[in-house]
Amino acid sequence: MEIGIEKDNGKVIGYKIDGEIINGLYITLEFDKVTENCTNFGIQVEIPKDGIIAQKLSKRNNLCIVTLIIDKENQVQYLVGNDMNLTELNSMPENHMPSEFRNIIAQAYEMTQNNKLSDFLK
Repeated sequence: MEIGIEKDNGKVIGYKIDGEIINGLYITLEFDKVTENCTNFGIQVEIPKDGIIAQKLSKRNNLCIVTLIIDKENQVQYLVGNDMNLTELNSMPENHMPSEFRNIIAQAYEMTQNNKLSDFLK
């Protein structure tokens, strides 16, 4: 599946997803899709060392792309919309999504709520 996201130059690019977790929160698990999304949206994340999860939050207008790199073979992306229900996210059981990931997604959600003056001038 794909969702169209407008880049800074006004061109709409397809963002690959594997499914919707809750309203306004989408997940991409397939390695090739995560890699393609990173290429299409200029997201660069270094491969982590010592078992630390590398993370990158990339704001795109009223969306935020969360990229998490566990190791060379394991990556995940979340597309967070400004319409995501934070209460629903925080009530997810730990076995569905680790609290560490929920905290990062909540941080990304907060980024979607902050408007810059330039957002109103478009």
